[in-house]
Amino acid sequence: MAKLSMFLSKDQEKADKQLAVYDYNFMHAARYVAQGEFEKAAIHHRNVANALEELQRMKNSRSATDEARSLLKQIEKQETTRRNWF
Repeated sequence: MAKLSMFLSKDQEKADKQLAVYDYNFMHAARYVAQGEFEKAAIHHRNVANALEELQRMKNSRSATDEARSLLKQIEKQETTRRNWF
């Protein structure tokens, strides 16, 4: 199971649900492939892909937020240094 810490706090509940959607559809897709029910398997694989895309979007949101916070800290540090010199 993926660590929910890779998502923003506000997205963690939704991410947990998407991971459950992924697991459910992945298992059903595999079962349908084994049964030769390829059309049904394809539907579940599309659901897997949709869940993964949503998880990646939420992970990207966390990465962008972390990067913005890091840049803001750097700017604040530079401003503090600049104020101390002038």
